[in-house]
Amino acid sequence: MSVALALLFCLIVHGSQSKLADLVMLHEAAERDGAVCLDGSSPGFYYRKGEGSGANNVIIHLEGGGWCYDEKLCLERSKTNLGSSKKWPQVREFPSGFVSDNENVNPDFFDWNLVFVPYCDGASFTGNVDHPVMVDGYPIYFRGFRILNAVIEYMLENGMQNAERVILTGCSAGGLATYYHTDYVKSLLPSSIIFLGLADAGYFINAPNINGQYHMKELIEYAFQMQNTTFGENHECLKHHKDNQTLCLQPQFVYPYISTPIFALNSQYDTWQLKNILEVNCMPPNCNDEQMKAIQNYRDEFMKAAAPIISSTTNGAFLGSCLIHCQSLDDKHWSEVKVGGQTARETFANWYFKQTGEMKEIDCKYPCNTSC
Repeated sequence: MSVALALLFCLIVHGSQSKLADLVMLHEAAERDGAVCLDGSSPGFYYRKGEGSGANNVIIHLEGGGWCYDEKLCLERSKTNLGSSKKWPQVREFPSGFVSDNENVNPDFFDWNLVFVPYCDGASFTGNVDHPVMVDGYPIYFRGFRILNAVIEYMLENGMQNAERVILTGCSAGGLATYYHTDYVKSLLPSSIIFLGLADAGYFINAPNINGQYHMKELIEYAFQMQNTTFGENHECLKHHKDNQTLCLQPQFVYPYISTPIFALNSQYDTWQLKNILEVNCMPPNCNDEQMKAIQNYRDEFMKAAAPIISSTTNGAFLGSCLIHCQSLDDKHWSEVKVGGQTARETFANWYFKQTGEMKEIDCKYPCNTSC
C-alpha cells in the first residue's frame, strides 16, 4: 500500500480533497508521552497527499521560527502559534519552493507526500524536561524532542514504513533541527528507505557580534540547560565534546559527526544572522563603510565555519551570496537565483538523484551575484 493511500484517511477525516494540507492532531501522544507544545497543548502536523510517481515518497518539513532563550521569553511564546496549537488553522497551503505542489516551480518533488510540522517547542525539537516549569504562575513545557518522536511514530504507524524515499528538511530553526536530528530520524526508519536531509538557513555560526561579544553563544548555553537539550542533539557530537556539550547546539561542530547524507542550503550573508548574531543595524546596500567591513568579515567567518561543508566529498551544498534567510520556501531563491549557472533546485536535484552536473555551488562575495 502506498504512503498516500495509507494516509488518505487523514483527508477523509478533515473533509478536504484540494491541494490544501490538513491538520492532524496528535492528542494521544500528548496524553501518553507528554509530547506537548510550550503551553501544554497537543502537537500535530499538516499533511498533503502525494500522487503519481511521488505517492510513495515523503518530505518532512520542520517549521522554523527562532528560539526562546529563557523562561520569560518562552512564556510569551507560549501565547502564540509558535508555542501553542490552540489557534492553528485546520488547513494550510504550502505553495512555494521545495514544498510547492506546482510542477513548474518544483518539478522533482511537487507530487510527494508533504508532512509539515509546526514549531511549538522553542528549541528546534530538542527539549526533554519531565516536569513543567512554572513561570509567573503558568506551566511551561519543554518537550520538543517528544514532539519529533510523536510525529515520526505516527507516520510510521500510518504508511511511512512503506515509503521508498524520505527527506527531512526545515528552514531556520527547522534547518538547525535538520542538522540535529537527521541521523536520529534515519535510525527510526526501515533500512529500505532512501533517507537524506536538506538543511536550509540553519547553519548558525559561533561568532561575535559587531562589538566583539559572543551574545548568541550565551543565550544558547542558557537554553541548553533550561530545555535539557542533550536528548535531541547528535550523540556522536556529544561524545566527542563531552567536556563542553553546548558546542553541539552549533552546526559547525555538529556537521562533522552527521553520518547521513545531507545538503546544506545557506546564504553566506544570512539576514537573520547579520541581524541577530552580528547585530549590525543595517542591511546592504544601506550600510556605511564600517558596517560593510563588519559584514564582509562575518562572511569570512561563515566561510571558515563552513569548511566541513565545502570539503565534504559526500554531501551537497548551495552557499549563495544573496541577502536572504530561508531559500527553499521562496520560489525565486529556490528555482531562479543561480550560482555557477545553477539554481538551488537544480543543484539539490543533481546531488539527490546523482545526476550529471555540479552538486555543490559556492558563491563569490556580495554584491557579485546579479541574479539576486
